[in-house]
This record gives sequence, structure tokens and C-alpha cells, in this order.
Amino acid sequence: MKAKVLISFSDKENNVVQQAGKVIDISEERFEEIMAANGKLIEAVESKEASSEFPKHVGGGNYELSNGEKIKGKEAALKAQAELDAAGNKEQ
Repeated sequence: MKAKVLISFSDKENNVVQQAGKVIDISEERFEEIMAANGKLIEAVESKEASSEFPKHVGGGNYELSNGEKIKGKEAALKAQAELDAAGNKEQ
């Protein structure tokens, strides 16, 4: 399932820091564990919301591309995402 991180937290089970604003793939069991510990950390999202357009602004002038890569600057991110989209269309 997909979940949106509302407040950054250290996910000790996966040994990563989950950043606020990021949409993550998570098992339903893990989602329930996190919700039971602190329900304000994450929220479930519908799949159409998780597949919104890229690049996504993630704060501080940084953008996330559809492949998960982070790019500094809007213009650079738009160009990089256009290249990813073009490469994806060629592979199909």
C-alpha cells in the first residue's frame, strides 16, 4: 500500500529516515504498527494520489523525479523528468 509521511521519523525496522511529504510503499502490517505507535506520522493515500505528476517539490528548492532521484532546482528537475519520460516512451 502507499502511505504519505506526515512527520519525518526514523523507521528502525527498515533502517531509514522517512522524510515528511514523501509517499512510501509499505505493508499493511507495518502501516498498522506505525499507526498504533503514533497515528500522526503517516496516512494512507489512494493510488491515483500517489501517481501524481513529477517532478514533485519536496522543499528547499529540491524536486523528486518519478524514479526517486532528487534534483536541486525546478528547471533542472523539469529537464531531467522530461528525459526520463522520453526514455520510458522509447522502451514501450
